[in-house]
Amino acid sequence: MQSLIVFGASIYLGLYFNIAVLLPFSVAAGALILMLGPAAQGFVDSVKLLMPALISVQAGYMVGLTAREFYGQLRVRLNIGQTKRI
Repeated sequence: MQSLIVFGASIYLGLYFNIAVLLPFSVAAGALILMLGPAAQGFVDSVKLLMPALISVQAGYMVGLTAREFYGQLRVRLNIGQTKRI
């Protein structure tokens, strides 16, 4: 469940922010997973908990990044965003 929340938040970040936001969000998502997930016994268990979350951060950011143009066109078509008309 936490990985889906992280995925959705990273899609939002991909739509609106640059690549510089990815590292702090990855650290925050990793801390969230470690705090809310089951207690890890060692380093290998911690890595097993963190990898799906970090992969979903990267994947969600890439989805948001590739959807920027489509999302902008959709907003203009629905008259939600600013248009270039006078």
